[in-house]
Amino acid sequence: MSNDSYQSYSPSYNQYSHNDALETRELQIERKFFKAQIRENERGKFLRLTEESQGRRNTVIVPSSGFADFANLVNEILSTEAAQS
Repeated sequence: MSNDSYQSYSPSYNQYSHNDALETRELQIERKFFKAQIRENERGKFLRLTEESQGRRNTVIVPSSGFADFANLVNEILSTEAAQS
């Protein structure tokens, strides 16, 4: 899969989603494939988190203004889970 495009998206989506990947990391856990990208478009930078599993794709977009809050949320929930284990 290319870092800069999602071929399976419709042409109309691709037409309005011009953005550039600034940084990309990939991870496979069991049968799931995760991709984290910092991207930028005319509206600014954002984090795109994509999960692919068995031909299905789910994506979460976090604008740069929410990076710190999103990271804190993930750290808090993981810390809580670790403390309960």
